[in-house]
Amino acid sequence: MSTSPALSFQEVKTRRVFEEICEQIRKRLASGALKPGDKLPAERDLAVEFKVSRPAVREALRTLEISGVVSLQKGVKGGAFIRDGNPAMLTQSLQDLMILGRVTLAGLAEARRLINGMVIELACERATEEDFLAIERNIEEIDASEDLVRRADAGVRFFGLIARATRNEVLTMLVDSLSDIIRYVIDTSGRKARPELVPVRRNLLKAMRARDAKAAVRHMDQYLTIVQEGMDAAPAVAAAPAPAPARKKAGARPVQAAR
Repeated sequence: MSTSPALSFQEVKTRRVFEEICEQIRKRLASGALKPGDKLPAERDLAVEFKVSRPAVREALRTLEISGVVSLQKGVKGGAFIRDGNPAMLTQSLQDLMILGRVTLAGLAEARRLINGMVIELACERATEEDFLAIERNIEEIDASEDLVRRADAGVRFFGLIARATRNEVLTMLVDSLSDIIRYVIDTSGRKARPELVPVRRNLLKAMRARDAKAAVRHMDQYLTIVQEGMDAAPAVAAAPAPAPARKKAGARPVQAAR
């Protein structure tokens, strides 16, 4: 990959230099001057163009890496590359905010209920037979497995499959992130599988196939209520460090609740 052409960065004149560098790079992304896969100029070249020190540029690049905007690669062909976007960063940010007390579990649960209510209505309208079959296979996987970790992973995918049926990427990312966080809470709380969810999942799919949005919303609400009851009975987990999103390290998690 070749280095991007001149991007017309401006001299930095603010006190928090690295923040201004980050802001200018983000503006270039928003304008389309920078795209996923592009390589930023070398650190020393950025320092000259911004008229700042190399440590300031280094701090800015590390900040952008933590934010998921760039990938810093070492070696002869290394450098700072614009990433194509990582939805897992949303999950991690929400988990961090919950651990720090800025976001409450009750707030996340309420947001999840509201968002999934909208998602199921839209999915009833837009889902294809292929979507229904994928959800049905997922339900069969959950019901057939005796491994609680696999059941929990499939439970996260259950919500993801419904969200993908909306054909809305933003809703899908939100649903995936909220499902991952709730999965983390359930895992660390020591709760067990909830067998009463089995018929609810099947009734929800039946309502979706019938394009009965009201019934589907009702079953979704019932599903989330059962999950919430389990969470309410669980010990607090907000003080514990959050692991990576569920889909990435499912095998390393405690054997806990299917969702």
